[in-house]
Amino acid sequence: MGGILCAEPSAFELQSGATKQELNTLKNSNKNLGDILTTLKGQTDGLLQGQEGLRSLVEGQGIRLKKAIDALSVHSDKLRALKSTQETQADLIKQQADLINTLKAQIQTNQETLANFEKKNQETQKLLEDMRADFATKLQKLQKSIDSQANANNQKLKELVALQSQMLRSKKEQDFNKDPAQKEAIDKEAHALFETKRYQGAQERFAWLASLPYKSAYMNYMAGESAYFAKSYQSAINFFKKSAMLDDKTSYMPTLLYHTALAFKHIKNHANYKKFLQTLSRLYPESEQGKKAKNLLEQKPKKTLK
Repeated sequence: MGGILCAEPSAFELQSGATKQELNTLKNSNKNLGDILTTLKGQTDGLLQGQEGLRSLVEGQGIRLKKAIDALSVHSDKLRALKSTQETQADLIKQQADLINTLKAQIQTNQETLANFEKKNQETQKLLEDMRADFATKLQKLQKSIDSQANANNQKLKELVALQSQMLRSKKEQDFNKDPAQKEAIDKEAHALFETKRYQGAQERFAWLASLPYKSAYMNYMAGESAYFAKSYQSAINFFKKSAMLDDKTSYMPTLLYHTALAFKHIKNHANYKKFLQTLSRLYPESEQGKKAKNLLEQKPKKTLK
């Protein structure tokens, strides 16, 4: 009875809707449920961390895969380039083979040509020897001709150099400072040129001095003398005429008349030549020139003049 009473719930327990045992069981269940939740939370966090690591691993694998794809693309391009190169080399090898075959054919042809050439070699050698002998003879003649022409050219060159030097000297002598204040110095210079037979320079100075005027009669006479000895006979006659018109009573008049007569002789004016000789012999019979004029008048016309 007492056991049965102990087994039955009290009114308090019946009022609360649960026995102590059920409460303990419920407490244990709650505790177990909390532990399970804690475990699940830990597992969930672990799964999340694993998932994050897996995601990083996948991304890394994706990057490596992309690099591998890029590398594979580069290798593919290289392989295509290599294939193109190999094809080009194959074409070159084929072309070289064709060229070798062509060269072989040319060598064969050349060998045949050489064989034919060797057959004619003796005749060719003989022809060459004859040509060499003929060329040597012609070359010797040509060398003599060249030497002769070279000597002639050298002589002409020397003459041209001398002529050029003379022309330069004559031009230099003709050029002078036409300063009236220097007329005495130019007079001396003109006489110095005349004495050294540089007649052109002397004539230029004497004629210029006469035009100033400066001793015009005498300067025209000296200009005429310079022209006469330079064999410019017409110029000499003109200067002599000017001098005589300015003064016909000078000491040099016999020489002036004599050289005027000879100048007319040189230009083949025989009438004036004879006329001036007659005037000279008549006006100055005792002078040296007068005596020469008389002798010339008595001689044959073709007598050499001095």
